[in-house]
Amino acid sequence: MSFYQENMKEITTLQLVSQIIGKIKLEYAHQQPQWAHVVLDITPRGFTTGLLKQNGEAFIIEADLVHNRVIVETVSGDETVALEDGKTVRTYYEEIMDAARRLGLYLSIFTTPQEMKTTTPFELDEDHHHYNPDVSREILAWFQYASDAEAMFLAPLRIRKAMPGLFWGTFDVSCFAVYDQFEPFPDDTKVIERAAFDEHMIEFGFWLGDDTFKDPTFFVLPYPFVSDTVLEVDDSFPEGSYFKAEMAEYLYEMKNGRDEQEKEKIAQFFRASFVKSRQHLGWDNQQHCFNSLKMNENQR
Repeated sequence: MSFYQENMKEITTLQLVSQIIGKIKLEYAHQQPQWAHVVLDITPRGFTTGLLKQNGEAFIIEADLVHNRVIVETVSGDETVALEDGKTVRTYYEEIMDAARRLGLYLSIFTTPQEMKTTTPFELDEDHHHYNPDVSREILAWFQYASDAEAMFLAPLRIRKAMPGLFWGTFDVSCFAVYDQFEPFPDDTKVIERAAFDEHMIEFGFWLGDDTFKDPTFFVLPYPFVSDTVLEVDDSFPEGSYFKAEMAEYLYEMKNGRDEQEKEKIAQFFRASFVKSRQHLGWDNQQHCFNSLKMNENQR
């Protein structure tokens, strides 16, 4: 069985915890195009909201997967909530909100999960209660690996962009490049999609796997979505890359695990997918995107 299939219950519970934290950021961060403001930052120990404010009070919330806790921190102190097996999502929600109140934060969020099969509001969810420290650390290791691989490609790219982070709705580590051409999503009743997809863009992402994909997988998704065609995969792509028409995405499955040398292939996959996607989308004036930065090399 795959990592996802073996640990699906633990992954789902942790995703729901990330949704509680992410929905707090959704409510208290300055809004940005493409929902860039809701992304959780990957840290050495887990993932965090970064700096937020409520009624003038600065705070952050972090899921620390190394020490198995959620930390709510303000200038006046911090409160912790233990991550532990057997604790329900309902209890996590109540304890995180209570911890915030003890620090003078009176937070309010929409409590129904988004972009998941489960739609039980957090305050009623007693079905998801699985936690394993080893699984959480493996998830963190994959998220850190994906974030670094994506940044290695995207950071020097000369284009408007959002750097990698955890999109808690779909529990993937993603980033994107945006082209300045307005392209409204065709169905304005779709609350998530109408804001996520309203300009030409290319998303570069990673997810842990699912019932269909055995291995953790990187993907590239152009918008407007590709339809009625299969984008080319040629010698510029690393071996194993392919375009899946049903998903309208380029895909690269991590069959060899988290090998550091594999990051070069991922960067190659992203670059080749970017070139083919921008050609398909008809982006003009992109010749400069890969021009070298006029900077001395740092200690990266």
